[in-house]
Amino acid sequence: MKAKRSYKDSLFRHIFSDKARLASLYKGLTGREVATKDITITTLKGVFFNDIKNDISFRIGNRDIILMEHQSSWNPNMALRMLWYIAKLYSRQIGKDIAYRSQLVEIPAPEFYVLYNGHQDEPAFQKLHLSDAFTHEAVSLELVVDCYNINYSEHSVLLNQCYELRCYSIFVQKTRDYYAESQNLTQAIRRAIAYCRTHDLMADYFAENEKEVFDMVNFKWDQKRALEIAEEDGVAKGRAEGRAEGREEGLAEGRADKRRAILGIALSLLRKGMPVDFIAETTQLSLKEVQKLARDNGLAF
Repeated sequence: MKAKRSYKDSLFRHIFSDKARLASLYKGLTGREVATKDITITTLKGVFFNDIKNDISFRIGNRDIILMEHQSSWNPNMALRMLWYIAKLYSRQIGKDIAYRSQLVEIPAPEFYVLYNGHQDEPAFQKLHLSDAFTHEAVSLELVVDCYNINYSEHSVLLNQCYELRCYSIFVQKTRDYYAESQNLTQAIRRAIAYCRTHDLMADYFAENEKEVFDMVNFKWDQKRALEIAEEDGVAKGRAEGRAEGREEGLAEGRADKRRAILGIALSLLRKGMPVDFIAETTQLSLKEVQKLARDNGLAF
């Protein structure tokens, strides 16, 4: 079976869109028990967040909880993304007219969590503050995000408190390990699924959703690796030419090669019908650059 490249939720969101697993994860994060009947999933599905969907938002009583799985390289701007997210969530929950009423409008109290599983070395737990990005000190606005490193470790407190998250973390690590051994992603995903099924790691889930797991992991990995290769090729060429013609000129050429490679990836994704904001997120190009690329190539967006 060849892995199907399609536009899907992340595996993280697929797993934890189940209320029972979500309750288990929330207990692991906070220590608070919650019944599945008390959970209302409120995950945004609008165009504003139309990238590889790795976010989950849900309401418990008078609390809005927003979870994001943060993949690949570390991003210090997650607090800003959370601000955008909660603003859009409130606007959908409350409506435009209510905010103009004379009585105080009660809104759910938010909680923000990021679960990081990229390759960069990050602490087991840290807090991100929106105020860290302010150009000068201000007390008018703050937003705090609890960030957990969920790369597999036997000593991880969070992973040991949530069975489903531990299973997910082990699956991701096994996929990476098997891929490093064989450089064959199809084989690596199959072996990781088989490992989970034979070691009682959400065995039923991986048995029932094998094809979906295969598709989601392959798609995420395909985009991530394409960008890594573009960067490696650009830097390598820049270094080689830097030795021959001078470091600055060589590195500049390497950056140009990297940009050409990234533009090629963006154009390929446009031709596959991927949304422009997803392409911008994936390639780190600006939205205007992606839109211009689409127009220059006669593609609608």
